[in-house]
Amino acid sequence: MNPPMDDRRALAEIERFLARDDPELASRMDALNGQFAEVRSERREEPHRRDWRWVVALVVAVVALLGMILTAVLMAPQTPPSNETPPPSGRAPAVSVTAR
Repeated sequence: MNPPMDDRRALAEIERFLARDDPELASRMDALNGQFAEVRSERREEPHRRDWRWVVALVVAVVALLGMILTAVLMAPQTPPSNETPPPSGRAPAVSVTAR
């Protein structure tokens, strides 16, 4: 059996023992459960609506972050290997007109 079913079974057993040991308390608990049953059912419906929005927002944020990282990596200037000299930058050296 899966653990949630075991938990439900254990709680049901506790409730049965409570009803047998103290019927007055059990009747009060049943009355309270009946009063707040509507509140519980409304709360259960609400998070499902929010859950998918959070999932979509999280997926969009992760995709955007991965896109920015990938763009930064691919657009970075490539450095030449250390054993090669980099190409000259700036002006070319001047050539002397007089030669001996």
